[in-house]
Amino acid sequence: MGLKSIEMQVALPRTVEAQKMQEQLTRQNEQFQAALNSNQVQEQERKRKQTQEIEQLKLKKEKEEKNHSARKKNKQTKEMDEQSSIEHEYLGKIIDVNG
Repeated sequence: MGLKSIEMQVALPRTVEAQKMQEQLTRQNEQFQAALNSNQVQEQERKRKQTQEIEQLKLKKEKEEKNHSARKKNKQTKEMDEQSSIEHEYLGKIIDVNG
């Protein structure tokens, strides 16, 4: 009986040590997962902001292009209106189609 009690005295501390090591590994894994999740959330947020900025730049560029083309069109129509409203000094207004 003396041997069994000695074996138990050696086995119990090792079991406690193994439990402590297992708990440490579990905590490390949990911390690693938490850090990984945090990094992923930050990366997704950065990508979302970047996408929004790109979309805003595209919309701004499209708006500027529309404004530019509208100004160009208005300028052309004004020029055409001015040309059509100018009366020529020696050309007539009436066209004789009778021949």
